[in-house]
Amino acid sequence: METKKQTLADIGNKVPFKVPENYFSQLTETIMANLPEKEAPVVRNVTMWEKSKTWLYMAAMFLGLFFTIKVLTTSTQTRPTENNTASNSISQQDYWSGVQISEEEFFEYIETQFVDENYYDLVQNQDYLNSL
Repeated sequence: METKKQTLADIGNKVPFKVPENYFSQLTETIMANLPEKEAPVVRNVTMWEKSKTWLYMAAMFLGLFFTIKVLTTSTQTRPTENNTASNSISQQDYWSGVQISEEEFFEYIETQFVDENYYDLVQNQDYLNSL
């Protein structure tokens, strides 16, 4: 079976496609006639409350956040009342100013801390100077 190859010379200037008469002039009218009727959308009335509801909710949220932070950051101080004992109302500064300790007791405390924490080896070996 042989196939015949057509060349441009065989075809010539002839257009191989055919369109019916007035096809493109009547195309839009035919398409529009076949489409169903479109109903107009129902317009809903939006009230002022519906418009401003989101903004009011957001403002309430920020106010709640503000007051929560305000409450959490303010320090609550208890006022001394008649029922409070003297030990509850003494501040730390007043406590340490009333402590009586001799010089020997102080040096003994420092020495035990110095020996127990191995600071003696650190100072004697001068390792702290090499680490700088």
